[in-house]
Amino acid sequence: MKISRIFLVAMVLAAFIGCSPNQNLESLKFSGTLELTEHSLGAKVAGRLVTLLTDEGQEVKTGQLLATLDRFDQARKDYERLEQLFKVGGTTEQALEYAELNFDDQRIVSPIDGIVLVKVHEVGETVAAGSAVMVVGDRTKLWVRIFVPEGVINKVYINQSAVLHFDGLQETFKGHVSFIATQAEFTPRNVQTTEERVTQTFAVKVTLDEPPVTLRPGIAADVELNLQ
Repeated sequence: MKISRIFLVAMVLAAFIGCSPNQNLESLKFSGTLELTEHSLGAKVAGRLVTLLTDEGQEVKTGQLLATLDRFDQARKDYERLEQLFKVGGTTEQALEYAELNFDDQRIVSPIDGIVLVKVHEVGETVAAGSAVMVVGDRTKLWVRIFVPEGVINKVYINQSAVLHFDGLQETFKGHVSFIATQAEFTPRNVQTTEERVTQTFAVKVTLDEPPVTLRPGIAADVELNLQ
């Protein structure tokens, strides 16, 4: 009888281990929201905004003039005048470079091809040096932030392949893990269930390999990390 009981317990344990959800796991699945890399743009010097040449939602190109300060016109005239003088030997290269720097300080240009996400200030407002006047998003760098429980974070690594699916789209997109947080944190409160919100997790960024221009930040995404 004793041997039979031992055998029965062993069979139950074997069945439990065989049904473990982590055995032969091929992928990890998480949910997140599509985001893009943002650039906060401002002037190098303090001044009053005279022109804002873009609006929220507008596409911009690299080097495009987005805004100017109150001394923009005078700085441009000074630079153009010294540029002509320099060509005939009427001024030094140092003076020309200084005028060019003053001219650059009075304007804000886009460093990327992107889209204007937010206008922080309006025409007529005085802005501090280095403060954001607008935020431009880079559509070539789209990614989804997910939160991986500490129990499985060791299965995630940089450049790990991923498959992403977005609400409202039939097709899937390829991506890879581009960032893993070095410290654990509690899952943010916007996660659906209470149980998940109190879990210690690591923030992980999954970047799309070839993001299409049709995708918009903010849409929900399902991310599947390949464990093979």
